[in-house]
Amino acid sequence: MASWLIISLVLFGLLVLLFKTMNHVWLLSMVKDNFFYFFAILFFIFLAISLTHIHNNYDVDLTSFKGIVTASKIYYGWFLNVMGNLGKVTGYAIRQDWFTASENSTNSTNSTSYGG
Repeated sequence: MASWLIISLVLFGLLVLLFKTMNHVWLLSMVKDNFFYFFAILFFIFLAISLTHIHNNYDVDLTSFKGIVTASKIYYGWFLNVMGNLGKVTGYAIRQDWFTASENSTNSTNSTSYGG
């Protein structure tokens, strides 16, 4: 079993235990007060999981400068794909007919197809 999966399951279990045993309002105010640290921890967890994924799937040597440059290019490609997909989804949502003129229609969208 992949180490990132085990780490993710353990962290998820700890979060579930934390939410079950503590007052939710107190926990949310703690996250709000320490948002930077909460965000930094989530960022480093994402970084560790994604670097493990890059190392295993792309055979990148993260101890060399060339490997770090290769990993950076992969991250940059992921970022461009996420931004492109976000633009497509936003554009698709904007083109939908959210408000129909007919009073009898029920939660329908425009029948035009999305060309993507």
